[in-house]
Amino acid sequence: MRSEDVLQKFGLTEAEVRIYLALLRFGETTASELAQKTNTNRSFTYDRLKKLSATGFVSHIIKDNKKYFKAADPSQLLSIIKEREKQVKAILPDLEKLKQPLAETHNVSVFSSRKGVQTALNLILKEGKQVYIHGSIKGFKEVMGTFYEIWNRRRIKENIKIKLLSNEEISLELAEVDVLSEYETAATTTFTFGNKVIVALWSEIPIAIFIESDQIAKDSISLFNNIWKKEIKIYSGVDGIIKAFFELISKKNSVYLGIGYSWALAQIYGVKLSDEEWHPLRLKRGIVGRLISYDDPKSVEYFRSREKRWKDFHIRFLDKDICGPVCVTLSDHMIATFIYTEGDFKVIVNKNKETIAAYRKHFENLWKKAK
Repeated sequence: MRSEDVLQKFGLTEAEVRIYLALLRFGETTASELAQKTNTNRSFTYDRLKKLSATGFVSHIIKDNKKYFKAADPSQLLSIIKEREKQVKAILPDLEKLKQPLAETHNVSVFSSRKGVQTALNLILKEGKQVYIHGSIKGFKEVMGTFYEIWNRRRIKENIKIKLLSNEEISLELAEVDVLSEYETAATTTFTFGNKVIVALWSEIPIAIFIESDQIAKDSISLFNNIWKKEIKIYSGVDGIIKAFFELISKKNSVYLGIGYSWALAQIYGVKLSDEEWHPLRLKRGIVGRLISYDDPKSVEYFRSREKRWKDFHIRFLDKDICGPVCVTLSDHMIATFIYTEGDFKVIVNKNKETIAAYRKHFENLWKKAK
């Protein structure tokens, strides 16, 4: 079966097949140059290139204010329509012979439309290496629809691990996740794997910028690791307070030590934080809680009742001036400083081990003084 016949079964016209094969022969070129080489009208050639770009067969790059087109690697055709796999394999050797080797050090391609972005993201699965993902997974899911689920299942099947930095709460198989603060929101997603980087823009017509470069991939991973190791984050609002409360009890057999609790603070987080949800989870993870509350009557009444009700939950009381102006709570792996004023709530999360050790010593000193 001729290569042209098989490619037409992918939904391409005879003219589009000729243009795609010509791009393989000539390599990266402009629409005008391609029209001249193929002896076709420029407008006609450009229209065909737009359709080929929309279906993932062609990508483009801007150089010196000119748009250069390049045929997708022939092996990527397998990812466009899986059911044509046998036919595509039959013509791959002929297509590979036509392909011009890239002379440039950095390979940059732009894929537009959902199908084009699918072609780019399937390169991750083809590579098979660990992926560093920084940015929005929600955008990936919403814009790409069912392809996200298909892509993720194939990733798991191929045992491709990921490290994810995002401000979105998400759980993925074969993944390590570090949740960023809401101040680090991104509408894009960067995928780094091997010596390749894909930057995906989740607009109505999504775009994927593919970069093959040892240096750029190395720099991207270095930036990722610097953020990954970041010890201080800031959450805001009541949701930020709740998030911190649950992070404090996220590890088994930890401690839960708090200074500066009060009835007033409880009125803020109590709107969304249920004792019936939080305490059973704390007990399930074997965490003993010890809190030092303000000694005003409302706070004493509020926390005494909870001490009686919940197991391994111990309360002592100190004067507000001794406790300090903020609520500080620590576990074995983090400190959360709750700063609450009228209409503005912040939580500063610190995972520095030396700071945790210093505050734990401070807590034990205050615990001895508290009643």
